[in-house]
Amino acid sequence: MRALLVANTFATATDDAIQTQVVSELSRHLDVTVANTSARNDAIEIAKTAQQQGFELVIGLGGDGTVNEIANGLLLDGPNPGGPMLAAIPGGNGNVFARNMGLSENPLEATAQILKTLNAKEFKSIGVGKIATNNISRWFLFNAGIGLDAAVLAEMEARRAGGKIVSDTAYAVLALRELFAKTDRKHAALSLVSNSGDVYRDAHFALIVNLAPWAYLGSRPLNPLPLASHDTALDVYAPTSLSLRAVFRLARRALAGKSAENDANVIELLDQRKVHIQAERPLWIQVDGDVVAQSTELTATHIPNALRVLAN
Repeated sequence: MRALLVANTFATATDDAIQTQVVSELSRHLDVTVANTSARNDAIEIAKTAQQQGFELVIGLGGDGTVNEIANGLLLDGPNPGGPMLAAIPGGNGNVFARNMGLSENPLEATAQILKTLNAKEFKSIGVGKIATNNISRWFLFNAGIGLDAAVLAEMEARRAGGKIVSDTAYAVLALRELFAKTDRKHAALSLVSNSGDVYRDAHFALIVNLAPWAYLGSRPLNPLPLASHDTALDVYAPTSLSLRAVFRLARRALAGKSAENDANVIELLDQRKVHIQAERPLWIQVDGDVVAQSTELTATHIPNALRVLAN
């Protein structure tokens, strides 16, 4: 089988030594071509011609941003369930997609799992999400968001660009600073329109989840929408209160993996094929942990059976 390894050696936990070991192991079983990224969106450009070049498998070695770019390259012309399969070897900080697909956080162990899964032909076509604003269109594999979580990720990117350490601790500190020092917790800015046309108002931020868990804090999954799955459409989580009591209650629920369906301070929409979100002011938007734009609105849609992935 011909495989394309798209490697981001600038990712948090990836370096030349890891790449060499991964390539050595893959090459024992596959016909591997390696392409290294050097800038943002490089992986999109690399992956978009993978099918034309005869690759049957495209593997991302890097963080969630690298894997998202590969997916966007494979889906550049729309749903592609007959195209190359996608696999992810964790090499970033969060590695949410790889972990949600059952892979080890250790890149060499994950490589062995991928080869075993490939040998057993354990792959499937999954549904993916798509975000559209007035100036961008972007596919996502596991989640997107507008507002608080995207603002924190924007701060993380600025920190990384400044040469500072990116870690779960740094994320937690920045999240608390964004929540309690920068966010207007008294005036909610978002309105949501569900797939059925129902209107929901006064949300502070919104998470759009295609696969649970939403994120990880160290080894602990943060799972505010535990039913989210590639087998269903999108689930949406939008808090309407950021009081201290509400924040701590919602954090406990997310850590425990409990649904907020009956929480009066959360708008929870399940299995949505399409959701429109309007904001009173420009807010940051993220897809799969990658900050892509600021906008006053977005439309999220779910496209079933769009992409083949290796699932451990």
